[in-house]
Amino acid sequence: MKMFNLSAVSIGVRVSLATLLGASASNVYAEDETVQQLPTITVQAEQDNNTYTEKSTASAAKLNLDLKDTPQSVTIFTKQQMEDQLLTSASDVLMNTAGVTAIQYGQEGAGYSTYYSRGFEIKNILRDGIPSSYAAFGGKDMMGLEDTAIYERIEVLKGSTGLTSGSGYPSASLNYVRKRPTEELTGSIKVQGGTWDNYRSQVDVSGALNTDGSVRGRSVALYEQGGSQQDRYHRQNAVFYGALDVDLSDKTTLTSAITLQQVELDDATAHGFPFITNDTPIQLQDYFDREDNAAADYAYSNTEKVNVLLGLEHVFNDNWQAVANYNYTKAKNDRVYAVAGSGSIVFEDSYTNARAGYTLQPGQMVVTSGRFTSTPEVHALDIYTSGKFQALGREHDVMFGINGYSVESDDPSYGRYFTVVDIEGWNGYSEQPTILETGRTVVDEYQLGAFAATKLQLLDPLKLIFGARFSNWERKVTDAEQKENGVFTPYAGLVFDITDQLSAFASYTSIFNPSSNKDANDDYLDPEEGNSVEGGFKFEMYDGRLNASAAYFQMKQDNLGVDTGADQADGTSIYESIDGAEVKGYELSVAGEILPKWNIQAGYTHTDATDANGDVLNTYIPEDTFKIFTSYQWDKLTIGGGVNWQSEFYLDGVTGIEAEAGRQDDYYLVNLMAKYDIQPNLTLGVNVKNLTDEKYKLNVWNGWGAGRSIIGSLTYKF
Repeated sequence: MKMFNLSAVSIGVRVSLATLLGASASNVYAEDETVQQLPTITVQAEQDNNTYTEKSTASAAKLNLDLKDTPQSVTIFTKQQMEDQLLTSASDVLMNTAGVTAIQYGQEGAGYSTYYSRGFEIKNILRDGIPSSYAAFGGKDMMGLEDTAIYERIEVLKGSTGLTSGSGYPSASLNYVRKRPTEELTGSIKVQGGTWDNYRSQVDVSGALNTDGSVRGRSVALYEQGGSQQDRYHRQNAVFYGALDVDLSDKTTLTSAITLQQVELDDATAHGFPFITNDTPIQLQDYFDREDNAAADYAYSNTEKVNVLLGLEHVFNDNWQAVANYNYTKAKNDRVYAVAGSGSIVFEDSYTNARAGYTLQPGQMVVTSGRFTSTPEVHALDIYTSGKFQALGREHDVMFGINGYSVESDDPSYGRYFTVVDIEGWNGYSEQPTILETGRTVVDEYQLGAFAATKLQLLDPLKLIFGARFSNWERKVTDAEQKENGVFTPYAGLVFDITDQLSAFASYTSIFNPSSNKDANDDYLDPEEGNSVEGGFKFEMYDGRLNASAAYFQMKQDNLGVDTGADQADGTSIYESIDGAEVKGYELSVAGEILPKWNIQAGYTHTDATDANGDVLNTYIPEDTFKIFTSYQWDKLTIGGGVNWQSEFYLDGVTGIEAEAGRQDDYYLVNLMAKYDIQPNLTLGVNVKNLTDEKYKLNVWNGWGAGRSIIGSLTYKF
């Protein structure tokens, strides 16, 4: 039984839009000194920021720090940049983030997607600063489906963030900052269409719902559908977002929001056709290319999410405020996978898999199928207070609080099935097996921590930022249990203002990450531990409208889980724990407004990740990335373009034709955009992605990246 359906979303869009327009159009706005004295949290979230940066962030230590005073590297995607580049999903944003790369198998939302920064997987997720779990998105592989239409900006804080997010994994944290209601009536309607019959329509309306502006609402709704470069594939995505802010007094605001999302994928599955056969090595590009779909016609992936936010913001005085937020998510992912060729495919010799119980003759391949369901419930809580105090003749900042989350799920597990089909004439048809339940997986996980941090103004040019967190963590998966109590996570940063625009910084934090990987004995690995340091320079101009940084980072880690290449009986990977892993590298970035109406975001990252013997930790991800996008507005015309480049990645430990098939040389993707203001509030736009139609691999085993696409759009704002 579905939580909601596409027709219901369509009705909800019309009702909510009519309600907001009707309520707001009749309002007569009056100056109200009491309302004007409310905290600026809401106002700042909705400032008309048409640059590609923000002046400040609270992601590092829950202290509202200028980027120049934040002792870590930060990349921020503003609403303006996401609109210019047509970055409509979290996957789009991450793939355009400097220093972030992905390993993707199968289609987004039906396969397996893992995002990496500084050599490690990105695991720390926050919504409005509230720590959460992959489960809140329906699972790790569903994270890329999150739609950007409901977010004001997305912040990517590089390095370890254990102080605010709990587990201090040394890659990066993602903070999704949602759109807040505004007092002024504003809105937009956008429609777009393009290659592979992709169409999208989106409505965003915000405004006061009473005459004094003390009740404010916002509604965002969208629907999109279309295909991809692969035949038969089809996707539908529907989102509804509603937010309501109510001023209970001149110092207290009640905040609330609800998000519904439904994504349906048909003829989509977990892998693509392999690059090479598993008998006599033969590269398969002459048989199956990037347009060919390995999914059987009964394969699908459906994801549904309901997210509810309830919060309270109170201002004690000009210096102190408190925030309490509760977030609830109910997600459901149901996938039937059916992959042709990923298990076995032969051309010259017969092949027998006694364990799976099938035999292939030349010219045949196997379709591997099964089912996966996940229905997690996630509760998240974030309570903190922050303010300023005077000491030794200077003003300082401090914050303290508690936060954490819990995840509960109880889902069936299913068997794996194998069906033999002919290679010649493959069109997705395969006999569908009866998929039977073989057991259940019960997950009960929670994390709760108390934290505090302060920024001390030691001298006029010198700031010390330090803090600590104590965390309790527990996870039960069916009959297995893991528990860690009283985990101490320190954080320290030093910022020195060389000039008003230039600062030098250094930071240190520890690494603690409970592992969900198992060894050959089916036991969980010990938690990953270590430390992370970073140092460099920050530069800002035009009151924070242009920011640049240069940073060097180094991390050392023990108990790091490494995939051995072998599998458990249930098909999951066997890992081993290694000590002495070391990651070091550097990052250069610039973002914001170079000159009036000329925006840019660019970054270059080099990462060197090795084990204790000096061997590369993960050859599946590139060591170097460079990403740039810039746009310039001239009168009514805005033009822009960018390049995403990354170095080679490859399959280690093989030679000859296997090494050639499992290798992707360095490549670059060129993207262009242009938009023209037909009227002050009506804009016509076009975006071209992968202009040169570059052909590139998504991983070392199977799967190709998207070819050239063209998307036209029409936007009306009021």
